[in-house]
Amino acid sequence: MQSETFDLIQWLLDEGGPVIRYRTLVELAGYDAPADRESASSAVLQTEKTQWLLEQMDHFGPLTRVDIGTLNALHGMKPTCLENIIPRLLERGLRAGVAVFDEKMARFRQYVDNPLVRRALDDLAHPTVEGGRAVFIATVLASYFMRAGYDYDEVSQFVQRRVASLSRLAAKKTYDIHLAEAQLAGLPKQWAGKPIINPDMDPMSGTTPLPLIHDIFAFAYLPAECFTDSMRRQLDDIVTYVTDEWYRAFPPGYGYLWSEANRRMCYACGWNLDLPDLDSAEPYDQRKIVQRLELLAHFPAAHQSAWFQAGMRLLETYRTERGTYAFPAAFLKEAKAGYYVGGEYMGLEDIRRTTKTLEIESTFRMLRLKRLIA
Repeated sequence: MQSETFDLIQWLLDEGGPVIRYRTLVELAGYDAPADRESASSAVLQTEKTQWLLEQMDHFGPLTRVDIGTLNALHGMKPTCLENIIPRLLERGLRAGVAVFDEKMARFRQYVDNPLVRRALDDLAHPTVEGGRAVFIATVLASYFMRAGYDYDEVSQFVQRRVASLSRLAAKKTYDIHLAEAQLAGLPKQWAGKPIINPDMDPMSGTTPLPLIHDIFAFAYLPAECFTDSMRRQLDDIVTYVTDEWYRAFPPGYGYLWSEANRRMCYACGWNLDLPDLDSAEPYDQRKIVQRLELLAHFPAAHQSAWFQAGMRLLETYRTERGTYAFPAAFLKEAKAGYYVGGEYMGLEDIRRTTKTLEIESTFRMLRLKRLIA
């Protein structure tokens, strides 16, 4: 088995493009030759796509307000939205220590630690729409800092605070998250039939909040020094909660949020950890399978879940006779627009017109999955 794995790694190094080669060196081969790693990193930075993505980061300045315009610039389907720029750079292997990336990421520390976020977290008894948006933005950006390996105290403290708050609901295994019909009395008629989330469970401003997928990404990359016995238990509770079949039955995005301060406002929540139907032929489900497996592979508590084990068995069915893997194209979609967390930017090679490219990407993804599990 060791020689077989070694052969596949060498095949990726020989046949892969700049991103596959660099990530294989760093994440699979354990290659410690600084010169080779520097050369491979430079090759990624010189690609047209990496250059374009880095340039898009310059369009964002300090966070001074969190109105709908600010939110839409960060969050949406456009490839120029921040939540679709930074994670695509992370997929291309950029991490802390890459000078140009370090410089551009530094400006976003303030998106996590600012008066709007601190005020929202310190006064959960009086939630506001603005405060909820500020916490959402902080949660998204914190996941990128953690994933990239940045050791910023304010980011680590924010993430650890999220672990503690999310574990309250998870430990109780509460799956009744929507307001009952009687509780909706007096609210606008157009809300009828919509799953309205209990405000206490609002992912951004609730006292017992539901987890966002961005939280799970952040928790996956918590450094070892953060793991007290208490935090391990809290994380296990959260992961067990989001991989339970009751959780999978939630509607997309949990449903709708509403504001006590403005009883006319009702808007979609968004981005729970929606684990797709593995038997579905719908592209909406298929494009999230590999991404979700990679995310959950970081958590031992997820490995025994029925969905995770079935997902790994599914990917093994795409093993070729020579030991490589060739997933369906829908599993590794690279869209012109869409949400990163919707699995719509899964491509790693810059030229993806051949079946061999799909085989290269599939094999890298599978070897990395096995490495994470091990």
